[in-house]
Amino acid sequence: MLRRPTALLPRLLADGVLPCALAAIALTAAFTLRQLRDMDDTAQMRIALQLEQLSAALDRDGGHATQQLLDDAMRIGRADQLQRIDLQEADGLVLHSGAPTAATLEHYRRELPVGNGRHRTLTLHVDPQVRQHAQRLIWLYGAFNTLGIVLLALLAAYAMRYRVLVPLQRLKRGLDELLAGANSITQTHEAHREFAQLQASTAAVAGLLAAYRIEQASSQRATAIDALDQLRQSQATARNKSQFMALVGHHFRQPLQAMQLLVASLHPGIDAEQQALLAQMHISINAMTRLLDALLEISQLDAGVVTVTPIRFSVSDLFLHDRGWLLDEAHQHGVDLIWRGSRHHLQGDLELTATLLRQLISNAIACTAAHGRVMVAARWSPHGVRIEVRDNGVGIAAIHQQRIFEEFVQLHGDGERREGYGLGLSIATRVAQVLGTRIGLRSEPGRGSTFWFELPCLPTAERHGGIDTRRASPAMH
Repeated sequence: MLRRPTALLPRLLADGVLPCALAAIALTAAFTLRQLRDMDDTAQMRIALQLEQLSAALDRDGGHATQQLLDDAMRIGRADQLQRIDLQEADGLVLHSGAPTAATLEHYRRELPVGNGRHRTLTLHVDPQVRQHAQRLIWLYGAFNTLGIVLLALLAAYAMRYRVLVPLQRLKRGLDELLAGANSITQTHEAHREFAQLQASTAAVAGLLAAYRIEQASSQRATAIDALDQLRQSQATARNKSQFMALVGHHFRQPLQAMQLLVASLHPGIDAEQQALLAQMHISINAMTRLLDALLEISQLDAGVVTVTPIRFSVSDLFLHDRGWLLDEAHQHGVDLIWRGSRHHLQGDLELTATLLRQLISNAIACTAAHGRVMVAARWSPHGVRIEVRDNGVGIAAIHQQRIFEEFVQLHGDGERREGYGLGLSIATRVAQVLGTRIGLRSEPGRGSTFWFELPCLPTAERHGGIDTRRASPAMH
């Protein structure tokens, strides 16, 4: 797990300066304590040595020159701050040498046996002030050393701030300027070679970035110009296509209608060949009319002239819109057409939705063999109401499930071509886009296909508010 980054100066101090400063303070404290202990040990040893020497001299003297020995020892011990020597004899006589004792003196005593269980008591009185003064000086030296170490640490922190952090902050400001869109950074004089080289490299990067931005801006302008030209060309193509289809519809629809009226007015004779020829003319004219209507519908959808008129309607309104025509088509193909779930309420364009559903049902009927079944169902979904068209036809392989939505694409089975021109699903896709939805597909070869699209459902409060849901917009053909 990544930890939150810390400030650079505290990290440098904690990683570099602080360990060295603590180690130096610890060494100073250890050296100071060692000096104090050595001073105490030396003073104790010198007093103990004097006490031992005087005791030995008194034992050898036998009481003949006791006072002289005390005076000599007193004279020699002046260097060790010996202030007074007391000797209490076994009979209670007290001999002494030196000044009177003070309360601040240290006392060192030894018992000297003289036989028969009796002993003499030898006492040395030492002034500790000189030693204590020396100890205070040692403590003062240690405190000065510690203060010097702290000052050095502060000086190192200041040096790091001035020598490292300030140049880095300048570089950071320069990089921020580059990120903000500047084409160059502010040049400063750096005393250290490494930071001077780093600033020079940053300035070089700034130059490259400025050149790249200029090149990118030029490329974007060129791309924008190309995109604008392509948009104009595509708009011109769409207008030309719409005009072409309008002209085709105008010049072809009237002759086709005239041919339909003419053929309808003809009376077949008793000749079977004439009857077959007249029936074929009917079929051909109807096929040309359906193809022309499909092309005109695609042209209108591509040109963007189809508008959506949203109303509130029920699924039963949608299912009843083209039900009779679809049932006749299913009967002609020998397919059972079943409707399920018509109690839902929707919000959208009823005519366009009916066109989309009609194309999907017609495609399902055409793809289902005789005695097959096509079911149209409506059910809830997370995004509204899903309208599904299921068939038990031959199914569609995954490799072909995108191609079937293209124009003039038909998948053939058993070498036979189905009726139509492969435009139904292409029209359905365009209608779905106009409605703001999409067509979903789930299919497997031999297990049929399910096409669906989703529309927003009507809120419950509006559904029961007495609104007429059967009002529809004008039909589009």
